[in-house]
Amino acid sequence: MRLNRSGWMLAVVLLSAGFVYAHMSLFLIQFVFHVRVPVNLFNQCAELLRFIGFPVRINLMLLLVGSTLLCSLAVAVREGIAAYRWNRTERSRLDEELTLAVGEEHGLARASLSILDHKDPVAMTIGLLRPRVVLSTGLIDALSETELHAVIAHEKFHLTRRHPLAIFLLSLIGIALWYIPIYRWFIRKYKVLIELMADRYAIHATGGAAPLSSALLVLLKRGQASASAVVLGSASFADNAINLRLKQLIDPQFKPSLTPPLLPCAVSALAFAFIAFGV
Repeated sequence: MRLNRSGWMLAVVLLSAGFVYAHMSLFLIQFVFHVRVPVNLFNQCAELLRFIGFPVRINLMLLLVGSTLLCSLAVAVREGIAAYRWNRTERSRLDEELTLAVGEEHGLARASLSILDHKDPVAMTIGLLRPRVVLSTGLIDALSETELHAVIAHEKFHLTRRHPLAIFLLSLIGIALWYIPIYRWFIRKYKVLIELMADRYAIHATGGAAPLSSALLVLLKRGQASASAVVLGSASFADNAINLRLKQLIDPQFKPSLTPPLLPCAVSALAFAFIAFGV
């Protein structure tokens, strides 16, 4: 199935970005500790550029490597602070009794579900190391039992696949490695695919598309409070790919386009060659 390509898309981004990060780290180790690393592709890149007459200085390489690593650290610190603030808000609004009742009804352990006392509809999966489904009393009041079941099934798919962690890692890579623009295309498509896959899981769990369709329309009409603007590692029910999801609900055979744009591919190929291979 075409939607299952989200797995290899995630693997391509993580492996290629990990390769770049590894050689950036080797470059910094060599520069700071004056240790000659036998295999360091950054050295090959610098030597090649000097050979063809491009005025490369060590400061330019350090600027690129240092800014990437510092940007990555800044994103990670920001995410940690944002997650701490969200967790504090979540604890202050937690409806313990309702959480236990809904969790028992839908097969979710206490650690995997939080229901907040909040008037606005909230439905998301959040948490990097210990993901959990977060719902609100406003959501429960707005939906019927079958609609709520469809929303919870959708979020359970994100929960079992640990999508918040994947989204955070991809977002960090897209921000830190801004000079490889194809990563941002991968991130957008990955978010689309996992939402479509979660919808298909919910349709299968509820026996039809009607409950999920009506729940999605209710949340679109009323608006949904979300942590995604604050916390990168979150998968919110009505935040992504709405038009494509509605198309899939109307036409179960719908398949999104996965053809990458030419210009970002070309720019990314040049940037990756410059950074990683020196060819």
